[in-house]
Amino acid sequence: MIGINRAKAESITVDRLRVEREPLLAELDTSYLRALEAGDDASLIIAEKQALRDITERDLSALSLTELAALTIEKALPG
Repeated sequence: MIGINRAKAESITVDRLRVEREPLLAELDTSYLRALEAGDDASLIIAEKQALRDITERDLSALSLTELAALTIEKALPG
């Protein structure tokens, strides 16, 4: 019988989410700099960036292996 290492599955999922969020953070960095240059409020951008950072700190232990495999940034973001 083939066993699945739960800790390794969670680690792989977190690594995949980091790769997935990388271009989103880069895009938000650009938006943030533009907002600063224009003197606009950047608080929403800051909150979005923090939400993306927090994704990899999420407790994944309640998810099934199928849910881990299907987890994406969009599914992991609150709201």
